[in-house]
Amino acid sequence: MRCRTLAIEISKVSTSRGKIQYHWGGNGQPNIVLINGGSGPIEGWMKIQPDLSETSSVFSYNRLGVSGSDKPQEPQDGLTIVETLREALTLVGFEPPFLLVGHSLGGLYANLYARSRH
Repeated sequence: MRCRTLAIEISKVSTSRGKIQYHWGGNGQPNIVLINGGSGPIEGWMKIQPDLSETSSVFSYNRLGVSGSDKPQEPQDGLTIVETLREALTLVGFEPPFLLVGHSLGGLYANLYARSRH
């Protein structure tokens, strides 16, 4: 797999906690959800997302408070972050099952997402 960086189209979805930026690329299986670490933006995934999108559907996003997503109006504990992600995925129609990929702190959110049920 060669690494390439492409410009991406960033959209916004309105959740019950605010608007978040996201990108959805590709049209295949598995459905991959990329979860940023710390305050890293969507662009942190751009070296791999285009290649992943050639064979899979790939969703990446900016959590509330990151880049162009709304500032959070409530504390952003792990459960709140996971609930907001779950809501965003539902609103845009990105359906499970998911392959969750987390970078750094995003790995903890991926684990929490997998263990929590809504």
